[in-house]
Amino acid sequence: MKEGKDLNLTDLAKHIQLINQPNLQAIPVTHVTTDSREVVPGTLFVAIKGYTVDGHDYAELAVSKGAVAVVSERPLSLSVPNLIVRDSTRSVGLLASAFYQYPSEQMRLFGITGTNGKTTTTTILRDVLTELGHSTGLIGTVEVRINDTVVPSKNTTPQSSELQQLLARMHAEGVTDVMMEVSSHGLELGRVIGTDFDIVGFTNLTHDHLDFHGTFENYARAKGLLFAQLGQMASRHKVAVLNADDPYSKLYETMTGARVITYAIDAMADVTASDIVQTLSETSFCLNYQGERHPLTVQFIGRFNVYNILLATGCLLAAGYRLPEIVQALEAIHPAKGRMQRLDVPGYNVYADYAHTPDGIEQCLKSLVGVPKEKIVFLIGTGGNRDVTKRPTMGEMASKYAGTVVITTDDPRFEAYDSITSGIAAGMTHDNFVEIGDREEAVRYAAKLAESDNIVVLAGKGHEKYQIIGNEKIPLDEEAIVRATILKTEES
Repeated sequence: MKEGKDLNLTDLAKHIQLINQPNLQAIPVTHVTTDSREVVPGTLFVAIKGYTVDGHDYAELAVSKGAVAVVSERPLSLSVPNLIVRDSTRSVGLLASAFYQYPSEQMRLFGITGTNGKTTTTTILRDVLTELGHSTGLIGTVEVRINDTVVPSKNTTPQSSELQQLLARMHAEGVTDVMMEVSSHGLELGRVIGTDFDIVGFTNLTHDHLDFHGTFENYARAKGLLFAQLGQMASRHKVAVLNADDPYSKLYETMTGARVITYAIDAMADVTASDIVQTLSETSFCLNYQGERHPLTVQFIGRFNVYNILLATGCLLAAGYRLPEIVQALEAIHPAKGRMQRLDVPGYNVYADYAHTPDGIEQCLKSLVGVPKEKIVFLIGTGGNRDVTKRPTMGEMASKYAGTVVITTDDPRFEAYDSITSGIAAGMTHDNFVEIGDREEAVRYAAKLAESDNIVVLAGKGHEKYQIIGNEKIPLDEEAIVRATILKTEES
C-alpha cells in the first residue's frame, strides 16, 4: 500500500464519486485541505460551502498558492484539474482518510456522543487506559492530547481533513487507543466520514443546539448517525454502549447493526450502579455487571458522574477489560477540568462547571447534595446569537435549586447583554437574582458573596479561559478573578 505522501491525483480520485470526467494525471499530492490558508505546493484543495464562507470563492487563491487540483460542487474555471462532486463535505472525509492511509483503522477508536457528559466520559476513558498502561489520544472540547502533548482544540469534532491528519499523527507517535467526542454538528456536517469507530457510547439527549438543528427531532437524528455509521460487518467487533435510562437509546439501538451494551441507574441494564452515596468530595456506589458486584469510591461528585462512569465502564468492558481492573483504575483518577471542578481558593467552596443547558444546570446543582438551597450562589450564563428557546428553562432550573442567582452571559458574540440575561431572567421563579451582562463583573460579584459555609458555582465556561465578544476571543481567567476578589475582600 502506498504511503500518503506517495499518492497521486489519479489514486485519490478513485475514492470519490465524480460527476464529470476531468483529465487526470498522476500528479503527486502532498496535502489535502479545505482551508485556503493551509495550501502549499502539491495540495488537493476541497471547496466546501459553509454557513459564512464559501470555499469555492477561494479556489483561485488556492491554485495561485500551488494547489494541483480542486474538488468542488460546481464547475470552476481553473488552470488545474477540477473534480466535481455532489457533496464536497463527504468527499473530503473520504479523500483525507485515503491520503493518510486510514489511520483510524490502525488504532482502537472510542466515540462518545450526547448532550452532556462527553468531555468527562472521554477523559475517564483516557485516564483509565493510561492507568492501565496504554498510549492514548484524546480529541474533544477541552483539548486534543497525544499522550502527554496537549494541542488546543478548535472544534469539539475537527473538520475532516484536520481530523484525519490528527489521527495519522497519533498513529505515527505510537497511540493505540483514541477517545473522541463526537458532536451533533460534526455528525450533521459529515466530519467523521472516513473515520472507523470501534466502540461508541451515548450519554443522554436534552435540549441544546436547536439554533443549528431546528427541531429536537433533527438533533436526535444527528446524534443517531454515529450509531448508524458504526457498520454492519459481522466479522468486525463493533459495540454501541447505550443509556437505558434515556428513551432515545431505544431509537439508537434500532439504528445500529453493532452489538449493544446498556447501562443505567434506574432501568434494567447490563451495567448498573446501586447503593449510591454522595458527598461534596466523592461518590461511592456498587458497580454491577453479569453477577459481579464491586464497591468503589471515586473522586467525582453528582449522580450525573455516576452515569459517565457507567458509560466508560461499558466501553471498557466492550474493549475486553475485566471489571476488577476497571474499578481499580477508576478509583485512581480525577475529574476533568471545568466539570464541577473545585477551584483552588483555600477556605471557600467555589466550583467551575461547563453547564450551559437546562439539564446540565439541573444535574450540576443536584450534585450539591445536603447543601441548603439558601447556601448556594449560582452564576449562570449563555451564549449570544444562539438557541434562545432554552434560556427561560435555564433560569427556571437555576432558581429551583439555588437561593441566589447571578445571571450573566457566556460568549455574547454580537448580541446585547440585556437581551441575553433577560431571556434567562424570564424563567426565574424567585426574586433573589441579579442581571450583570459583563461576565467578568458578574464573576467578581459572585466571588464577593463567597463565605466559608456557602457554595459558589460558576457555570457556563468550565475549562475555558476566554469569552467571545464580537469576533474576538477575550482572555478571561475566572479562577484568578475569584482568588483576587476574595483576597481583596478579606483585606478590606
